[in-house]
Amino acid sequence: MLPRVKALLLGMAGMLALALLLGATASCDMMQQIPCVMKILVLDQNDQPYGYVAISVIDQDNVVIASGQATDRGTLILGKTDGMKAGTYTFIVKNVSGIELPIRSPDKVVLAPGRTIDVVIKLGPPPD
Repeated sequence: MLPRVKALLLGMAGMLALALLLGATASCDMMQQIPCVMKILVLDQNDQPYGYVAISVIDQDNVVIASGQATDRGTLILGKTDGMKAGTYTFIVKNVSGIELPIRSPDKVVLAPGRTIDVVIKLGPPPD
């Protein structure tokens, strides 16, 4: 192959690879913006629904990104109207007196872009 043609083809291949890389990065950033929904069920230490608790969703920077109060059946849906951002989250659960309750599981949840996930928060025994 002629040296000039070979150099031209190599240059074009490099530009194509760069364009694909930039496109993949941009689409990954766009994917992170697709709203998500989190359906939460809170269970007490006996694995029974625990209602009327306040639930806060905490991001990796320790910032509350969503919160709400569970129904009498211990359920709460977050992101249904405005959506939530994809990410890794932890929780804080407080009873009606504002006392933080210990969480047995999960330690954290990962919310993927555009997904709806079901989260079961299992509480430990109430603090003394």
